[in-house]
Amino acid sequence: MKKETSKKDYSTILANNLIFYRKAMGLTQFQVAEKLSYSDKNISKWERGEGTPDIFALKILADLYGIS
Repeated sequence: MKKETSKKDYSTILANNLIFYRKAMGLTQFQVAEKLSYSDKNISKWERGEGTPDIFALKILADLYGIS
C-alpha cells in the first residue's frame, strides 16, 4: 500500500529545497530576502518549515535559482 504524503512532509521537502538552492547559489537568507522584498525572518521561517512562501514568492524563487 502506498504511503500518503502529509502536509508536514511537503513542508519539510520544500524547506530542504529552499536551503539547498539558496546555499548552491552562495546566498544568505538576508540576500534572498532583499531580492524578494521580504524579511530575512520570512526566509528563515520557510527554511524551518514553519511557513511556506506564497505562489508569487515561489515563482520569484524558482526564477532566482533557475529551476521550474
